[in-house]
Amino acid sequence: MPKADKERWQQVMANYLVTRENLRGVVMLCDPRHGLTELDDILLDVIRPRIEEGLKLLVLLTKADKLNREEQNKAMSIAKLQTAGGELKLFSALKRKGVEETAMLLYEWAHPEVEDKPGDEVEAE
Repeated sequence: MPKADKERWQQVMANYLVTRENLRGVVMLCDPRHGLTELDDILLDVIRPRIEEGLKLLVLLTKADKLNREEQNKAMSIAKLQTAGGELKLFSALKRKGVEETAMLLYEWAHPEVEDKPGDEVEAE
């Protein structure tokens, strides 16, 4: 992709992520064999203030099936340091690793439980 197109896309995404008030969460896909890219770091810097305000972040370390257990643990440790504030999950569509957990988490984000407010209790007759 030409650099000018990449920069324009970055700006569009940054504006969306910063200004979209009803945005509940962001899911970032990352190949752990390559680590977070410069663009990933820029995205995280852009949304960090929103994460601190409660925006959800999920970083899926994709292609987990291509890593052994030691490499998975190392990738999780590195990503945890880089993302500070988000949830991390190992993910493999091929082996179905993390698929169900991710689906459940996204459902929870989209359907937050309504907490009872004090004074809203229903009295039994």
